[in-house]
Amino acid sequence: MNPTEIDRRRARGHALRKARRARTRTIRRRVIAGALAMFVATWLLITIVLVSGHDPALAARKASSTSTAGQTGTAAETTTAAQTSTAAQTTTAAQTTTGGTSGSGAASAVTTRQS
Repeated sequence: MNPTEIDRRRARGHALRKARRARTRTIRRRVIAGALAMFVATWLLITIVLVSGHDPALAARKASSTSTAGQTGTAAETTTAAQTSTAAQTTTAAQTTTGGTSGSGAASAVTTRQS
């Protein structure tokens, strides 16, 4: 091997190492930039959700207190209506049973009225 061949090989090796370092640096920069972008995007999304008033933790409490407070009178009326309906079905079923039909007829009458 002559000195020019050795110098050429050294130059080629140096160029390859330099290119490898540049690729490594580029990949590292892209990974870091992607991680930072994801971090910022996540916190931005959380901030937007909280600022817009859609906090999931507060929404559960707010919805339950609103529905309870807003439907206090309606809940009593609904309970009374349900009890009246159940009593009417029971009375009808009892009348059908005592009227001479079989037990399955009473069950079908209750089932028919409930559905």
